[in-house]
Amino acid sequence: MPLNKPTLLVDEDICRSNIRRMYQKASASGTELEPHFKTHQSIAIGKWFRDEGVRSITVSSIDMALYFAGAGWKNITIAFPINVLQIQDIKALAARVNLTVLVTERSAIVKLLNHVDVMLEVMIEVDCGYNRSGIWWEDYHDIGILIDTLKGTQHKFKGFYCHSGQTYHVQGAAAVLEIFEDSIHKLSDLKSRFADARPRISVGDTPSCSLAKEFDGVDSIHPGNFVFYDLTQAYIGSCEETDIGIALAVPVVSKQKSKLQLVVHGGGVHLSKDVLNLPSGPIYGKMVSLTDTGWSFDLGSNYVTSISQEHGIIEVSEKVFEQIDVGDIVAILPVHSCMTADVIGEMQTTEGVKLDHFKKS
Repeated sequence: MPLNKPTLLVDEDICRSNIRRMYQKASASGTELEPHFKTHQSIAIGKWFRDEGVRSITVSSIDMALYFAGAGWKNITIAFPINVLQIQDIKALAARVNLTVLVTERSAIVKLLNHVDVMLEVMIEVDCGYNRSGIWWEDYHDIGILIDTLKGTQHKFKGFYCHSGQTYHVQGAAAVLEIFEDSIHKLSDLKSRFADARPRISVGDTPSCSLAKEFDGVDSIHPGNFVFYDLTQAYIGSCEETDIGIALAVPVVSKQKSKLQLVVHGGGVHLSKDVLNLPSGPIYGKMVSLTDTGWSFDLGSNYVTSISQEHGIIEVSEKVFEQIDVGDIVAILPVHSCMTADVIGEMQTTEGVKLDHFKKS
């Protein structure tokens, strides 16, 4: 690959395999896969999902929803509490697609009732333990008020949505599945308590969706990171490192023999500054070698241990230090693929095909 600057590479075969595996598992449980597109933010990659049978998607903002609506996606969930300051944008988008929005406040529903005459499907975001956003799952009174406020209106109560992001803070299948099963138990309790409203259950984190063998009782899953995966997911146990579908190609610009370090042009503006705390210390990525078709793990375990805006420092073995020269291109597997793809904003396949990427206005 003729590269001369930091370039985010996407292995199409790996990504398609990740998509196919998740789609087939969801379908086997009668569960709809509505993948979160905030990870790749690409119309071209979105087509890979469509090729597998995906017909509904999830995004994180109105602008991103508009981007994918322009590519023909008709069923879109915005998995973020609605921003009432963009109520007119919501109205315009709802006229174009089948739009699902998340609410946590009665005042937001009142805004929708007063300003959006096009039918919306409304889900209540529920907090099952992540403590980020959403109504606490046991606040039955407040949840009931939200459901009652929607009754008999132009909008439809669709169900409960939960992102159990606490799975990102544990390690191993047993710990992840314990959180998953606990979340499903809580959501099932809500589904039973409010059965008259016929709610759906929707969940969304990649570790749970990757490690659960089935999704009985779950109407839709909304994972995003699984299309690329990353070192964090591999550390959790959601995937193998060979399932990671992106790598940042970077030039080696300097070598420091006394420290056995390589300095690369690949910093926070390319990888983000997300960190993974291994037992050996914090890392910002793992070096792999580039091949004609992608990358290889033949170099062993050599990690990015320091990062600044443009610089990355990779600590390597003496053998690897001697193998690599200034001017060589190596690749880095990211700690957090969603943030890496977002900050660099440009991608291409390992075959050199440029991929579009949503740009914030």
